[in-house]
Amino acid sequence: MRRSDLVADCSACAALCCTALPFDASEEFAIDKGAGEPCRYLCTDDRCAIHDQLVVRGFSGCAAFDCYGAGPRVTRAFADAPQRDDAFRVLRELHELLWLLTEAAKLVPPTHAELRARLASEVDGIEAIACGPIDALLEVDPRGHHERAHALLRRVGDTLGGRRRALVVITRR
Repeated sequence: MRRSDLVADCSACAALCCTALPFDASEEFAIDKGAGEPCRYLCTDDRCAIHDQLVVRGFSGCAAFDCYGAGPRVTRAFADAPQRDDAFRVLRELHELLWLLTEAAKLVPPTHAELRARLASEVDGIEAIACGPIDALLEVDPRGHHERAHALLRRVGDTLGGRRRALVVITRR
């Protein structure tokens, strides 16, 4: 998968983040919205009526959101099919994991070949699903991929001295 496949392109999407995903009223979202429910600010052309004012109107979570390219792909594949929201939720998670793992792999020194190989293997496994038939996403449970990815990301942090550095700072206080 190319890096450009993991970049959001709102102009090629049917505003899936504004319909498929839920959010609760909080510091990041001014209102509650259920999964599958269109945001009250979503216009009929699949654009946000308050996009230029998201942060000041209490929607910093929307301003910060990134679908990692999942929205355009699902929009192309499903059009208005009822499964579209479910496929988007899964593919977005897989794309985020791919982005995190590929970025983490760039940080691992060549001397840590085993960790680099495990990262590459996990990326290959997730890519096989993400690049496969889009309707197969409806059968995917991303939890196992999350667990393995997070364990690998912790190992990358440990390899780079992340926890060790944090402990040094804490013990010096």
